[in-house]
Amino acid sequence: MSNEEHHEHFSHRIEGSAIVTVIGILILFASAVIVTLMAPRFVDPSWTQPTSYYQVQMYEVSDPNFYISTESKESRTLQYIYHLKNGFTLLAFKDQPLVRIVAPPDLEKYVTRLKDKQLKLTSRLLLLRKPVNGTFKAVDAAAKLRQQLDADFAKEHPDVAKTDYTILELYDPGRTEAFALALTDGVFENFVDRDFTLVEGAKQSWHQDPGVIYVSNPQEYRYLKYKTTLSEGWRYDPEGSAIKNLEELNHLNLGFRSRKELIALGEHIYAIEGCWYCHTDQTRTLVQDTVLNGSDSYPAPPSSPNEYIYQAVTYPGTRRIGPDMSRVGIKRPSRDWHKSHFWAPRTESKGSLMPSFKHFFDDDPRGTSSSQAGIPNYKFEAIFQYLMTKGTRITPPTQAWWLGRDPVNTLQIIEGRAKVVR
Repeated sequence: MSNEEHHEHFSHRIEGSAIVTVIGILILFASAVIVTLMAPRFVDPSWTQPTSYYQVQMYEVSDPNFYISTESKESRTLQYIYHLKNGFTLLAFKDQPLVRIVAPPDLEKYVTRLKDKQLKLTSRLLLLRKPVNGTFKAVDAAAKLRQQLDADFAKEHPDVAKTDYTILELYDPGRTEAFALALTDGVFENFVDRDFTLVEGAKQSWHQDPGVIYVSNPQEYRYLKYKTTLSEGWRYDPEGSAIKNLEELNHLNLGFRSRKELIALGEHIYAIEGCWYCHTDQTRTLVQDTVLNGSDSYPAPPSSPNEYIYQAVTYPGTRRIGPDMSRVGIKRPSRDWHKSHFWAPRTESKGSLMPSFKHFFDDDPRGTSSSQAGIPNYKFEAIFQYLMTKGTRITPPTQAWWLGRDPVNTLQIIEGRAKVVR
């Protein structure tokens, strides 16, 4: 064979190999597309559906409408706000032993009195405030109610000093949205799944769930700016300025960020800080896991795929240098504990190998923690909010998620009534 023929034969072989390679790539690509389109049809739907309606409401209803900030860039005092929307947010206006409500006749149907057996909920945007005399003489009504309460208390407790009642007026602000002061940190929301009624019926699909998240006795968030020789900021003040809309909230120098934003940022921080190198995020189907993340009496159920569906990236992990994170929201719900732990891990966990995360705080030699998100130590707040989703949203708070969900038969194994399957 001449050199020219040899070269032509070699070229043909290369061309043939290239064609086979291209065809192979196309087949692989087509197979991947087919598998991607077809495989979900054969997956157990419970793997891709939410764990519970409470989980859906927390992620899709509560998180986007719960806002967090501080009073100033120097302050550690957190402020919490609900974004209320007419026809969407469920509200409850309920008398309490030391808090009573006066309302005009047309709004009386929205008030749950102490004697009422059912909690009244409404998606109509209403608010509470210090009584004001307008069309409805709220100041006069409050004075009359206070007089009656004092008389009743004196009659029932003649030897006890008079109790001071707080009386608030229920009113219609005439707006489609408002911002209310939240008296909770939002990790656990008000929730009811029995003895409740929706005054106007369901306005949203989630209103029809067996249980619902609601805001209790909302009062409008108003703020007052202040300036001293040491600091400048803002604080809640019922006589201050109201926030008119979400755009104003985001553009004012108040620094409020939604819990949804913080959870997403926390998930990102968990990734880039390499937390998953040392921590798993899964309760495995092992007796030691179900006991470690629960207890001898009430073992925790193994993690299921639908617990992770609201995460952008899941880090189940394989190494357990540090404790598992899948139930940390239940086991370690204290913000102060986590602050201390991130600042100096061995103060809370003797012998811990975890490094200090002082860059989550103001002591930041790397210069990466300036308060761009409006919360000093916002990195800490973000990862704290992310960790608090672990184990807290599996079932509603009225249902203990670990009871009756023990496919490993942990109790039987511990008590010697069953054997470990190897």
